[in-house]
Amino acid sequence: MRPIMTALLAAGTLMPLPALAQTGGQVPAAPQAAVPPPRLVIGAPGRCEMTVDGDPRPCTSGLIYVQNAQGVILLSVQSGPEVTIGFQVASDRQPRPEEYHMTLARMHTAIGGQSTAKDVEGSCELSLSADGQTWHRATCEATDRSQRVTRMTFIGNGQPVRAARPGQEGGGAEAAPGQA
Repeated sequence: MRPIMTALLAAGTLMPLPALAQTGGQVPAAPQAAVPPPRLVIGAPGRCEMTVDGDPRPCTSGLIYVQNAQGVILLSVQSGPEVTIGFQVASDRQPRPEEYHMTLARMHTAIGGQSTAKDVEGSCELSLSADGQTWHRATCEATDRSQRVTRMTFIGNGQPVRAARPGQEGGGAEAAPGQA
């Protein structure tokens, strides 16, 4: 189990999915019947800034962390009313409770329900409280094959994160994120 998740589980931070939606950020749409729900969804309230090759891009939400049923992690932000940018994690490590490092594999862009993905090289760094309750700052930098660089910076607002296990709202909080 990832240490960041251990702290959230121990603190009882897991909330029903409707409560997560109140973080101010967008929660991913309900999965279709053929797609299993994510294992874990965490919403961190705050604001974000984004650039592509140094040019500012809209970034209008907090940060959403999703671990899908296969264990794949995606960090996402809104870049407009119908635009979501997601950074897919290839590997992660947490050397200290206040530091979480992720190596990126892909960047996903969803516009009006249509999604595309491209391979990237890069990383995300997350600074958080030792108990995992408050996410202070996250920075992601992803370079695609065309050498275009996307940078995203999330700044937390000091409020605690909200977490949920879709499909397990009635008592799945004690299950570890790595368990199906």
